[in-house]
Amino acid sequence: MTQHYAGDTNVAFVAVQTTFEGYSVNTFEKAKATMARYNLSIPTGQSGTEGAFSPLMRGYRTGGTPWSIIIDKSGVVRYNDYFVSPQQAISIIDILKKQTP
Repeated sequence: MTQHYAGDTNVAFVAVQTTFEGYSVNTFEKAKATMARYNLSIPTGQSGTEGAFSPLMRGYRTGGTPWSIIIDKSGVVRYNDYFVSPQQAISIIDILKKQTP
């Protein structure tokens, strides 16, 4: 998907590893290594540490992995579910790009 929207300043991607268990294994360094393994050059983050549940998971009520969230220009969540195919995401994003905020 990132290649589909390369150069499009109206679409942004970010990957956030939400950790709710396995804190010693699911580190920010591990997230960066995963991004490198798949040759993804999007901003990467980490949410959740031992003793502090992920605020991202709580705020967006996420579940399994991979979880996908698509947010429109106005900040409204338009997709929030377990896995989205690239074609489905492109379809949703293209519709949202046509909407005025």
